[in-house]
Amino acid sequence: MSQQYGQPGPQYQAGPQYPSAPQYQGAPQYQGGPPAPLPGPPAPSGWGPGPGYQPPRKSKKTLWIVMAGAVLAVVLIAAGLVILVTGGGDKKDPVNPPVASDSLTPEPVGTLYTPPTPEPTEPVITKGPYDVGVEVGGGVWFTPAKGWIKDPDKKRSGFNYLLPEPGRPGAIDGWFWVRQTQLMGAKAFADHLVDVESNNLEHVVIGKGSYRKCTNKALKLCYATNYSAVVPVKGKPPVVFSGFIQAFEDHNGQTTATDSALQREVWAKHKQEVLTMNGTLVRSF
Repeated sequence: MSQQYGQPGPQYQAGPQYPSAPQYQGAPQYQGGPPAPLPGPPAPSGWGPGPGYQPPRKSKKTLWIVMAGAVLAVVLIAAGLVILVTGGGDKKDPVNPPVASDSLTPEPVGTLYTPPTPEPTEPVITKGPYDVGVEVGGGVWFTPAKGWIKDPDKKRSGFNYLLPEPGRPGAIDGWFWVRQTQLMGAKAFADHLVDVESNNLEHVVIGKGSYRKCTNKALKLCYATNYSAVVPVKGKPPVVFSGFIQAFEDHNGQTTATDSALQREVWAKHKQEVLTMNGTLVRSF
């Protein structure tokens, strides 16, 4: 049998209802026994916006800013890919652009670029201590011996000096002839001169030529040969000549040759003069 605890108190009357707030239902009456569970939260359908409520509008300005930002991001990404592929391209000075007077050198285009070939320049020839007497050319000189005169015949090439024969005007006892070429080496030029000299002579005997040791470092090859021949003279005994030819090839591709000859009777007397003139020429290279 349950025990009564007296009459329950009067019911609580809720105040007037407002449209914007949920109604309060009041506490449940106590009926005895275990207490009744508390009521849960009111149903969502009991809530709603107040009178005159307007939903917030999205700003068109904000929408354009968002769209512009998206487009800018796409452009920056595309530009980054182009720079990555091309390597960045040429960098030019925006402040000081080149003008027409500036010297601009085009860059090579792959393997098709051919650098310009420099123009060949003539070697600079300076006058040395042995460059005295007669200048032959290409930095080569020689000094004529005393008593030797320049050949009056200007038709002959090179430089020819003669040794007059005493008591016989127009007759000579010998010659010293210097000539140059770039078409032949030392041996070829010496052999060629022997052939030329012996064309109008009789009883020609050509010795065996050979290479000689060059006494000047400016020379590449040195070659020597000799010959003997008889020169016919009308109404007089023939004249026997002994000839000696030396050719000197330098490192510039030029060959200088000395073609000298003396009558057999004066060979011993004037041989040293020929050797001295030849020596001045060799030292001048």
